[in-house]
Amino acid sequence: MEIARERRAGPKRIGELLVAAGVIRQEVLMEALQVAKKSSTPVGRVLMTIGELSERDLLAAIEVQSMIRENLISAEFGVRVLNVCIKGRLSLDDSFRRLGYNPPEARDMVPSGELGNLLLDAGLVSREILEQCMRQSEENNLPLGRCLVLARAITSHILANALTAQVLVRDGKVTYEQAVAGLAQAKMKQQSIEKSLSETGNFSMPEAKLKVGELLSQAGLVSESDKVSAIEKGLVENQPVGQVLVQSGMISPSALDESLKLQKLVNDGELNTMQAAEILRQANSRGVPVEVVMTEKTHKAEEIGAVNKVMHLVRRARFLDPEELSRAEKTASQLQISLGEVILSKDLVEKKLLDSAAQGMKLVEKGIISEQHLIKVLEACKRTGMGFSDALESVPPDFVLEEERVSTREQAPAPDEEQDKKGFLGGLFGKFKK
Repeated sequence: MEIARERRAGPKRIGELLVAAGVIRQEVLMEALQVAKKSSTPVGRVLMTIGELSERDLLAAIEVQSMIRENLISAEFGVRVLNVCIKGRLSLDDSFRRLGYNPPEARDMVPSGELGNLLLDAGLVSREILEQCMRQSEENNLPLGRCLVLARAITSHILANALTAQVLVRDGKVTYEQAVAGLAQAKMKQQSIEKSLSETGNFSMPEAKLKVGELLSQAGLVSESDKVSAIEKGLVENQPVGQVLVQSGMISPSALDESLKLQKLVNDGELNTMQAAEILRQANSRGVPVEVVMTEKTHKAEEIGAVNKVMHLVRRARFLDPEELSRAEKTASQLQISLGEVILSKDLVEKKLLDSAAQGMKLVEKGIISEQHLIKVLEACKRTGMGFSDALESVPPDFVLEEERVSTREQAPAPDEEQDKKGFLGGLFGKFKK
């Protein structure tokens, strides 16, 4: 009898396989699924607890499910095997033979699923350790990969590589044999499996794209181990990582929605990963949409840009004493940010003075006053606390010579001279207001 080796449409989840095989009724499965969801217990365990399934039956169903996922048998044939095995009270091997199929050797019959087989065939875990961790996985309702890491059988890096290998095999980008060889080489060279596969010419490194799990992890909404476990569970249940995290209660549906928005912005090149993670972290901690945080950051960036534009005035007008300026410059260098951002974040200069510098810069750009005159005005603002307009009126223009000022102080200005002075200042402020 010929068994299809390619993946076919059909039931692939434990409960669906058992219903299709006529082992349990659909209404029983629906009730078990509700209990499983509320108690975070595998549905197979729930069916055992309520007496619908024996442990022997569950192990047979898990093995058949594993073989379907690995394309060893079709879903249709798996259903027939389960029916014969459970209803006929036969071993799984005998059930295969009765249906005319010679089962794989015992070496391949470890019900480890794709992940376990990849690690086993790549020589990264022993059969004994794998079987122990599989039992722990089932008993404690933990993903197999998490159990292997907790048992120190593999590192988190190896697990991440193995999960990536699963995805590549399932997506048809590499063969199973290439994935096994890539895993072994990645372990030996302490590098990613993508790099190992690309070195052998079996895989072209795709353009890096931010994944939701990575974004959530960097933002601190989930731990690294929870992220990896969600990836593993998502592979087993054929669900997106974000949905797995929501169903397990690790994140809220709204947090997932916000993450997806930021993921798109990063992958479109509008944000980098660090910016997106910080925005997500702030939005989550404050309970506001990411758009609110992004708007605030845009406004903040505009403020920082405005301060940086007048930084030479801040220096020349001595808004900061030399020691303060030196500390601010050192901080900016250490954090790799602009001096303007340091000044704003630490409130080193009064906003009133920064606004005065920005106002004066506009007059300089229009040619109304010189920069030298502006510096004197800003020094007066700093020294006296006056507003910009008052300081500008009190500081004579830089084209008035000092000896003329002395002469002016010795003699009261003639009425027409006083009028000229008012005319100049009046014209100046008229231009400024425009």
